[in-house]
Amino acid sequence: RNIGNSFRPSLGSSVAHARASGAMGAAAAGCLEGLAPGPPMPKTITLKYFPMAGRAEPIRLALTLGGLQFFDQRIPGQDWTDKYKPSMPYGQLPVLVVDGKTICQTKAILRYVGKLAKYNKSPLYPKDPVLAAKVDELLDAFDDLWILLAPTFLIKDQYQKEEYRQQLFAPGGVATEKLAIFERTLADSGTGFAVPQAGLSVADLMYFSFLCVIRSGFLEGLGSELLKGYPSISKHKEMVANLPAVKAYYADKKRSNPNDVPNYEVFSPGK
Repeated sequence: RNIGNSFRPSLGSSVAHARASGAMGAAAAGCLEGLAPGPPMPKTITLKYFPMAGRAEPIRLALTLGGLQFFDQRIPGQDWTDKYKPSMPYGQLPVLVVDGKTICQTKAILRYVGKLAKYNKSPLYPKDPVLAAKVDELLDAFDDLWILLAPTFLIKDQYQKEEYRQQLFAPGGVATEKLAIFERTLADSGTGFAVPQAGLSVADLMYFSFLCVIRSGFLEGLGSELLKGYPSISKHKEMVANLPAVKAYYADKKRSNPNDVPNYEVFSPGK
């Protein structure tokens, strides 16, 4: 009898052991991921944009929700072309300056801030690749809506401009089709968030900010009643507006609207 053979593990037991070890390793890695340090926090943050909500508002809210201190530089329109535009990398705003380094483009800035900012201990931009992709999907979808509206700023005749915008959001309008998709996305969410498994994310801040802007009166011809036929969008708007940090931000008008420009009322709860 070969005593050594009696101690030789079978192929099946070896595979089972390997699988068990792999599973324990994955579980341990998952636990350690929660303990892993996040990205380094910058010492100084400056957000450059105009004195209005516009495309910078979801960035402001992400910084606010994350408790990140930042200088909210609101550049007057009359100073933009000659004083500031030549020094901007793409000749556009918003621009974020982080410890002297410049980050441009709204969504790039929003993703970066979302990685720093946490709400209920979770980052506003998910670490999970699939959830991050779903957030990106919605950020890009809002670009599709903005593309429909952007050309209307070039229409010189005020009546034609307002009429064109109203047609976009009329029954059967191209923008109405986009809103129907956003409504369905929220209606199908089991958690109330734009990306259900992600919790509160920068996608929710984009939903809230952009849809508030288009019904704020900033876009002449479109009014605050624009979203009355979209119950899930309206419920989501109220959810974000009532987050304590967001509610406090808009209640402090010296912080949220230091230039006292119109069109900020709709960002508050119940508006």
